[in-house]
Amino acid sequence: MVSIKNNSSRANAARVIFYLLLTISIASFYSLFMQYQLLTDAKNGIAITQDAVNANQMHQKIISILNVVLLLTSSVVFLMWVYRAYDNLTKLNITSLNFTPGWAVGYWFVPIMSLFKPHTVMREIWEETQDYTYSNEEKKNIQQPTWVSVWWGLYLGNIFLIYFVPIFFGGDASIDGLLTLTTAMMFSGIFTILVKIVTLVMINKIVIFEKKLFSFVAYSNDEQLKLMNIPVI
Repeated sequence: MVSIKNNSSRANAARVIFYLLLTISIASFYSLFMQYQLLTDAKNGIAITQDAVNANQMHQKIISILNVVLLLTSSVVFLMWVYRAYDNLTKLNITSLNFTPGWAVGYWFVPIMSLFKPHTVMREIWEETQDYTYSNEEKKNIQQPTWVSVWWGLYLGNIFLIYFVPIFFGGDASIDGLLTLTTAMMFSGIFTILVKIVTLVMINKIVIFEKKLFSFVAYSNDEQLKLMNIPVI
């Protein structure tokens, strides 16, 4: 009999963390927008109070701290979910898998490899979790991993923007320079929000596939017990 572990609790934890990250990302975008308004007022000669400047800076600091804490937490929770999802597939003896559960997580931390291996891992989870529950006639109904590809493209684009925006636009301390930097950071913030939304969509869809897989395996195990004349409780 096949034995796999229910992954719903880890999936729920991942979803909660990413909903919180999405909230923080929206709050960060709003704070940047308020900063843009203050800078625009200063450029147009409209007096702005020191209290308004201090309040905006405090908001940015609080949001940054919360964001770092949630990002670290989300990395652990998300990878725990990925590990179990992939581990369940390996326990089903699916021969088309290209990784071990350990490397399904480990490649996130390997330079260069981390740019494409995690995408392959998530694509395999997406496809194989569905494939196992379908008959040959039903395999045409398998959902293609479009959301996985969109997620990975946004993820890489977001990393690029977070890293290079301060380098490209952070050298000018004038009001015009700060306006340009804030605008670029707002654009980067939109990418960040999109990443969180698409990540949640991807997780939610895989959760549906996993629930069907878990039920399918449990039913198959019950049928095997019946064939062996072992009572199913």
